[in-house]
Amino acid sequence: MTTTPTPLGYINLPNGAKAIYPMNDIFLNYTFQSSQHWEALRLAVNLLIDAYTLHNPNTCIKPIQGSIIIKTQFKYLLNTDGKTTRDQDIKMLEETGNSTYIEFQNKANSRPPITVRSVEYFGLGISHSKGKLANQIWLLAEDLDAVLHGKTFTRYILKDEVSGSTHPATSGILYVSLTKLSEEFTQAGELAAFLLGKEMNPTNETVRKITRAFDNSFNGFKDDKEAVKVLSLAERYGYEGEVKGEARGRVEGRVEALIESAIKLLKKGFDPQFISETLQLSDEQIAKAKQAIK
Repeated sequence: MTTTPTPLGYINLPNGAKAIYPMNDIFLNYTFQSSQHWEALRLAVNLLIDAYTLHNPNTCIKPIQGSIIIKTQFKYLLNTDGKTTRDQDIKMLEETGNSTYIEFQNKANSRPPITVRSVEYFGLGISHSKGKLANQIWLLAEDLDAVLHGKTFTRYILKDEVSGSTHPATSGILYVSLTKLSEEFTQAGELAAFLLGKEMNPTNETVRKITRAFDNSFNGFKDDKEAVKVLSLAERYGYEGEVKGEARGRVEGRVEALIESAIKLLKKGFDPQFISETLQLSDEQIAKAKQAIK
């Protein structure tokens, strides 16, 4: 039997009430920009790492320890100068210099595809890591067999095809099937069920700490004028799908690819200023895109 997801609550937008679920992209960016919620994210990540370790005791990934700093893209969703290269939505930086990038993915089908985006992000994370670990954790609300192969967890690292030996640089991409994990009667299973909106009153105390952080953040989120503004734009322009999918697929230096994206969006009637801000294109680049469709 399919369980109807339960939202954290509703926000009143000009076009009506919008349900906000735990994995709403804009809400997550808003939540984890605040240091008061950083520990909740660490708890969630470590529950997932511990659960994966039970599935694969030989893994080289370790729980997050020590002081952390979390960076999100919320300020770029509000405003951008068109010059700053966007990073991934959520980045957890340890005092050791190691990084963990967390992606909350609601749909298995996205543009660019997850199989492409995750590798692009992985490459960028490693290139910026200065020799430190740069792990990726992708939380999939819908299973993607191309990376999961029917499993609850898969983790990809560099290995030698001949000997099977792991490369000395052990950064990797961990994919998590939240649907399969939510069926487990474990801490991580309760966490997965909460993220999917299937269980809003978990029994495990660690998971309850995480859910309380989400609830507390939502109380501020629903009254935050800037957050409501971004949500309104999302509803108006299909931001979380069409436009944001293009923006999050950005790889540094791919200006021409971004202009091609702008051309497609202009043809579909999107506002030029909104495209410029979202894709971080200059006035000259937007003018080039306009010229191309004349």
